[in-house]
Amino acid sequence: MKNLVLLVKPAAGLCNMNCRYCFYRSASEGRENRIMSESTSDALIQRVKEFSPSSLSVMFQGGEPTLAGLDFFERFTEKIKAEIPVPVSYSMQTNGLLVDDSFARFFKKNSFLLGVSLDGGKKTNDRYRLDKNGGGVVPLVLNSLSILKKHGVDFNILSVIDDENAADIESTFNYFKKHKFGFLQFIPYVDEGCGISLSREKYEFFLKKSFDLWYDDFINGNYISIRHIDNYINILLGRQPENCAMCGTCGHYFVIEADGGIYPCDFFCRNESRLGSVFDNDPFSLHEKHRAFIEESYLIHKNCKSCKYYNLCRGGCKRDRINGFSHNKYCDAYFGFFEYAVPRMAEIARNL
Repeated sequence: MKNLVLLVKPAAGLCNMNCRYCFYRSASEGRENRIMSESTSDALIQRVKEFSPSSLSVMFQGGEPTLAGLDFFERFTEKIKAEIPVPVSYSMQTNGLLVDDSFARFFKKNSFLLGVSLDGGKKTNDRYRLDKNGGGVVPLVLNSLSILKKHGVDFNILSVIDDENAADIESTFNYFKKHKFGFLQFIPYVDEGCGISLSREKYEFFLKKSFDLWYDDFINGNYISIRHIDNYINILLGRQPENCAMCGTCGHYFVIEADGGIYPCDFFCRNESRLGSVFDNDPFSLHEKHRAFIEESYLIHKNCKSCKYYNLCRGGCKRDRINGFSHNKYCDAYFGFFEYAVPRMAEIARNL
């Protein structure tokens, strides 16, 4: 089985917001940020066709992918349907500002799963997520989410966690509950040296507090999906996590930039990590540079080998590792969380 997973950036680093913690702004600096041309998208689809996958997953990200326009996505999905007769799944991560009825109808028609960025209520979201003029966007995002609900589009809420957002987690969780958002993803902040931080202590506090809030609802019959908790319980059930950051080793997927450049991971879209281009022959085979990138994630710190929670932690995401990618900087936070929560998670797994 040849499953091909692509993360496509049709608008590269272009964005209609100015989020203070954006890690991708620095990653794409110095490159030409523009909308993907028809010739580039056609070359991408042709390379996929030549690869002959048994299934295809396409995730659209940015910058802000909707800046490419609805016509781009309609043309892309129609061409995929005509050229590549295999099961295809689509998803998109968006700030939601451009989502309207036309986009929502398209998402529903093509069974898109959306990840919509919203850190919480006005106080929390305005801390870092502002528009180009420094204005808040919460009412616009909530309106877009109501449009997605109206059209029956599946979506998750994506919320970034730093020290301050971690401290607000109870009010944020209750805010999401009030709006009946049933699928939540909390994403640890990626340090880009912009004066924002996520300390080990605050991350451990977040992990414990969010679990308590989730658990109280769960045992009272009010299940809300929190992605990392769902994955830990699945691991305890003997299943593989669906979140690549929790697998312990990097997967075989490709980031496609608007200019056709190919990279091994969204967090490593740096010039030195560039694997090639959609204009190359056979770009989706596992070439030497990509293999070396993946093999770096196989390194295991000596303390991990004897840790009783290694099967749950698995070293975490490569982006958070230090000491030659062998040791996670949040190791103590994860250990403290597992000591605190594993008995209850294991009980749930046994009952399931």
